[in-house]
Amino acid sequence: MKLINKISKALAVVTVALLSFSCESDSENVVEKYPTIVEVLDADAANFSILKAALVKTGLLNTFRNPGSYTILAPKNSAFIAAGINETTIQAMDPTQVGALNRRLRYHVLTVGTLAADLPSNGYVNTFSPFGTSTSTSISLYSNKTNGVVINGGNTNGGATVLQADINASNGVIHVISHVLSVPKVHNLIIANPDLSSLVGVLTSAPQAAVLTDITTTATGATTALSRTVFAPTNAAFGSAAFLTGQSDANITKVLRYHLVNNNLRASSSTSFASTAQTINTQLTGPQQTISIAAGTVKIADITAANATIRTINIQGSNGVAHIIDKVLQPTL
Repeated sequence: MKLINKISKALAVVTVALLSFSCESDSENVVEKYPTIVEVLDADAANFSILKAALVKTGLLNTFRNPGSYTILAPKNSAFIAAGINETTIQAMDPTQVGALNRRLRYHVLTVGTLAADLPSNGYVNTFSPFGTSTSTSISLYSNKTNGVVINGGNTNGGATVLQADINASNGVIHVISHVLSVPKVHNLIIANPDLSSLVGVLTSAPQAAVLTDITTTATGATTALSRTVFAPTNAAFGSAAFLTGQSDANITKVLRYHLVNNNLRASSSTSFASTAQTINTQLTGPQQTISIAAGTVKIADITAANATIRTINIQGSNGVAHIIDKVLQPTL
C-alpha cells in the first residue's frame, strides 16, 4: 500500500510538471492568425478599394475570402485610376466589359501562394487567366529579378514592378504592384525576356514591320486564323547563326516567317512536343516550307543537319504561344 501511495505521488508530480511545461510552451509558441486576402484589402481601403470593387463586380471576391493558396499582384487605387478605371466606371460596365475585366483581374493571380523570393529570377509562370475559352490553358507571366521584381518587362510593355512584397494572408500572399497589368499578347512575353532581345531587335526593325504586326494582331482562340506560334531563338542562337550575315531584308523576312506558324501549337511536355511525329507548315511559302519534330522529342529539324532544341515550352499569350529554341532555323532562301 505504501508503495502504491509513493507511485501515485510521483505520478502527480510528473503530471504537474508536464502541465506546467505545456502551458509555458503554448504561451511561447502562439501561432499568428493571418487575415484573409479580402480582409487585407478591407483594412487598407485607401489603397485597395478599387481592386475590391472590381473583384465584387466580376464575382471573384469570394475566391479570395475562402481558404486556398493564391498569389495576388495587387495594383493600388492610384494604378487603377492611371489605367482609367475607378469604382464608377466599374459599376457602369456592361456584361462584355465585365468579362474582359474578369479576365484581366485573373491575370493578376497565380494559383499557388508564392513569396517574392520564390518567383522566377528570369522565367515564366502560369496565371489564373485562361487562354480563350480553354479551361486547361492559362496565360503566362514573365518575372525578372535583376533589379527588384519586374513583371512582363515593366510598364512600357504592359507590365509593372513590385512595390511591396510578401504581405501574408491566411489564404495566400499579396505583392503590391505599380500598374494594372495588361493581358499580354505573345510578342509582349517575348519582349519581356532579355535573353530574346536579338529577336526583338530584328522584329522591331523597320523592314520587318509586317511580321511584327502579324504577331501583334488580336486573336480569340487556338484555332482562329489569327493565332500564332512563335519559335523564338535565344540571343546565343542569333550569335551562332552565321548564315544570317549579309542577308537582305527580304531574306530576313523569310527567316522570320520560317519561325512562325498559324494557330496555337502547344507542346505536351518539356521532353515531348507530341507523341506522334509532326510536320509543320510555317508561314514561309512559295513554295511551302516546313519544319519537323520527331515523335516524343523537342528537336526541330530544318534544312540543315543540326537540330534545334526547344528549351522553354508553352509561353502562352492571349493571341498565341512561343517556344524558346537554341538555334535560328534555316530555310531555303
